[in-house]
Amino acid sequence: MNTVQTHVYHITYAKELGICFLFFWGCNLQCRICLLKKEAYDCHLPENRLRIYDPDYRSKRPRTFLMLPELFDLLSGLKMKKTFLMGAEPVCDPALPDIMHYVTSENNSTISLLTNGKELPPLSMLDEIVFSIKAITPALHRTYTGFDNADIVRNFKTVAGNEKITLYTETVFIPDCVDEIEIVKIAGFIASVDKGIPFRIDAYLPVEKLPWRAPSVSEIESLAGKVKHILPRTTCFYGDRGNTPLAYAVERVF
Repeated sequence: MNTVQTHVYHITYAKELGICFLFFWGCNLQCRICLLKKEAYDCHLPENRLRIYDPDYRSKRPRTFLMLPELFDLLSGLKMKKTFLMGAEPVCDPALPDIMHYVTSENNSTISLLTNGKELPPLSMLDEIVFSIKAITPALHRTYTGFDNADIVRNFKTVAGNEKITLYTETVFIPDCVDEIEIVKIAGFIASVDKGIPFRIDAYLPVEKLPWRAPSVSEIESLAGKVKHILPRTTCFYGDRGNTPLAYAVERVF
């Protein structure tokens, strides 16, 4: 185990709530539009919160990845009630089962996985899944990610049918790309599986050298209102340049 290098490059912690965030590098999709191309580190940290709105800003790629003992040593000092596995895509890390086992057995923490759903880890080790749906129209999904979405659709239905896992969904609203029509289609697909699944619409933050713009607050509010008729538990992230206060403070662990 001492020689196992993980894909974990960043850890943050919300001490007030006992929530830990593990960030994994590497992905099984090739999304042209990815927040990590702009900011690879936690957007809720004070130093990152506002600069993500700068269209010319791009953070450095991670260069240091934790060995398993290093990761476990850092986590051992935290009181963790809940752990978010984030990315890029955590499922790409071969060490993920060892990490999940440690988090649950040594820290007695619940686990929430943020995933694109192309592949799934052992579901028995998870309490929640936040399923990020890029697009539901196959051609658009291939253009966006470089891959077909048949496996993703199938895996989504598998997770939705697992009564032991709480399922959440999210997508990014990108005007003239993943537009209002596509968001409504995504909502319709989710509703066809279960209308009670929570759905969050995130405002796109422009990435350097890509042609798409950010939606306005009024555009995303209007869209969320329409989608609520399909999925009543719809919320949204406005992308309003930090005007919405954070629910809790986050500190850097690594």
